[in-house]
Amino acid sequence: MLKRLAIWFSVIVTRFLLFAATQIPFQMGLFGGYSGVGLTLIGVLQAVLILPLLYVGLRLLSMDFRGIGWTAAHWQKDVLLGAAAALVWTLLQFLWIIPQTGGAERQDVADIIAMLGGEWANVWWYLPLGIIGGGLVEELYNRGFFIGAFAGIFKDSKLALYGAAVLSIVFFAAGHLPRNWVEWIDLLIPSVLYTVLYLYTGRLTASIVAHALWNTTVAILIVVLYT
Repeated sequence: MLKRLAIWFSVIVTRFLLFAATQIPFQMGLFGGYSGVGLTLIGVLQAVLILPLLYVGLRLLSMDFRGIGWTAAHWQKDVLLGAAAALVWTLLQFLWIIPQTGGAERQDVADIIAMLGGEWANVWWYLPLGIIGGGLVEELYNRGFFIGAFAGIFKDSKLALYGAAVLSIVFFAAGHLPRNWVEWIDLLIPSVLYTVLYLYTGRLTASIVAHALWNTTVAILIVVLYT
């Protein structure tokens, strides 16, 4: 048991370090900086580095991706569920929360505006990062491995499952380094949403779709509405 927990914890920490390692050089201005083609490179690097890490971690735990919810079963229903969740969250954010909390003056919105520069070319360069790095890799890690693998260590105990789910929600939000209470709320709500989708379906498809669509729509709408 302790050995398996040590493997799980090692993967969690290593992935977090790899996530930082794929971001910091670009944020420092290397390889084209944190814009344009650099955004696509970050998404590709995250997939190339982190997916094998998760694979090895699961093998060491005698698990596989299917066991943590990566399956095509009921994908049509899960895609629709994830899309509906993303739509509701998008409407809530852009019709109420963002306008009521500063609009373009919000630091996170301003950061996205600066990253994209109001140019559609940068939006397209960003999409692989938002979809692959965010939707796919983050959900396999934050929901699939963090929750699914942890619960599997305890033979799918409900206590372990829901305990890991609560930790995953907070860990996901904290990992995005919120700077104020508004950003905490904006991160905790979708984190809860993606986690509920995962727990409700027992699969990752819905949360991946919801996460990827949100990352896509936020970039497009911020360019349309605030630049």
